[in-house]
Amino acid sequence: MDKVFVYGGAGLLALILAAVFTAIMLRLRRRRKEEQESQYWHVQNEWLKSTFDNFDVAVYGLRGAGKDVIFAHTINLQGKKHYSNIFYNSQTEVRDLKDLNVGGNEYESFINGTTHKFEPNFEENYHFFISDAGVYLGCQYNKELNQNYGEMPIHIALRRHLYDSHVHTNSQALNRPWDKIREQQGAYIHCLGVKNYGEFLIVSAITYTKYESALLCLPPPKNPDKYDILRNGEIEERWFKVPTKSLSYDTRHFRTALLQIAIKEEQENARAAIVV
Repeated sequence: MDKVFVYGGAGLLALILAAVFTAIMLRLRRRRKEEQESQYWHVQNEWLKSTFDNFDVAVYGLRGAGKDVIFAHTINLQGKKHYSNIFYNSQTEVRDLKDLNVGGNEYESFINGTTHKFEPNFEENYHFFISDAGVYLGCQYNKELNQNYGEMPIHIALRRHLYDSHVHTNSQALNRPWDKIREQQGAYIHCLGVKNYGEFLIVSAITYTKYESALLCLPPPKNPDKYDILRNGEIEERWFKVPTKSLSYDTRHFRTALLQIAIKEEQENARAAIVV
């Protein structure tokens, strides 16, 4: 009887030790997974900051695919003042696109050596983010834009020289904005969609370093060879994790900007807040 008890006790102890070992291994595996995920999100955030700091970036994709989310997330990661045609956060200085000029210096001025100095209208090292570039600078108006805003492409081409910064755009179609703007861009983010997980959003995207590949929406190569980058540039599938509470921009900007009803609602809400 004593032997049975000893054997039974030993078996129970073995089961307890096995359960404890399994729990420890599961916890370690979960922690390792969390660390790997954290490292992945960190690497993608660093890629975003570096890309927007070194290139004029074009972000494109269908409505609701996450274009402004990527802009807002990048702006928050950079954590500094910036310029835009819409409000993103408290560090946004909203500016008209006509401010993207070179003080009256047209192309003839550069050809003829008759350029003149002008007062800077932007501060150093602060980027300009153009939301809905397909609306503001649609390629259907290329002729009119060339005639009336010839300084803008010069400004964008020389912005790194003038202000050590870049001009970024987002649009539904990559080739929708003015072609003179597209000529200056060197990195492309094709937003594929957004998933809402409550406290955070996940934006899926494919990124490109070559315009032609981005325009064709080429998928990442399955079996890349050493010549793939020469042919198509770098193509990467990426995901970006964006805290929901970090987003403060108006997702329906044009409703407020264009519809009279939105203005009335705002006034009524303001009056109601004052009464309260």
